[in-house]
Amino acid sequence: MMRRAAAMIVAATGLTLVACAPMPPRADPPPTEEPTRGAIRMAAVGDSITDGDSRNLAGGVPGPLSWVSYAIGPEIEFVGGWAEWGATTERMASALQQPLEADVLVILAGTNDAGWVPHRQIGIQLRRIADAAAVEDVVLASVPPNDFAVGVTAELNAYLEGFASREGWTWVDAAAGLREGDRYAEGMSYDGVHPTEAGARVLGEAIGEAVVETARG
Repeated sequence: MMRRAAAMIVAATGLTLVACAPMPPRADPPPTEEPTRGAIRMAAVGDSITDGDSRNLAGGVPGPLSWVSYAIGPEIEFVGGWAEWGATTERMASALQQPLEADVLVILAGTNDAGWVPHRQIGIQLRRIADAAAVEDVVLASVPPNDFAVGVTAELNAYLEGFASREGWTWVDAAAGLREGDRYAEGMSYDGVHPTEAGARVLGEAIGEAVVETARG
């Protein structure tokens, strides 16, 4: 998500420039069960939806507002990755400088591109992310709603679902539980763009299930 205090986008898409909440203070991770021996190693690449309020997501320490905190547990070990507030898919692809040592890569990306970048170009950058990470199994998660860009994320998710199928990746509509129509359901977002802890849990639990299904085949 955009770190600047504005949420997209342009007149051509019929969207309005609207203030949104600033980046929250960094927080300690919520309690989680330790991964068991042989747990699936999961890496993640994304923007503020993934980073949330993490103290050190790249180092494997997600915060309460990161969906990662609710995907991990006995079956899944989080081994780090990359996420940054305001990151576009191009920024993510350029930032990954070395492979990620993981069994499954989760990508949740596109919110900061929606309404600005053509879908095809987003797909090109997602492929670059996967190539740079060099993880065989990829889970592509749907982009959560944006109450200031109604319809734009739905259009992007329709493209992403088809893209995942063409790439042979696993698609998970993890944001389904956040939506009421094209907007956030009550209690799922604190600013119309970013999930609350409850929303992050919905995302994380859905993504975790997809990771296990993908890894176990």
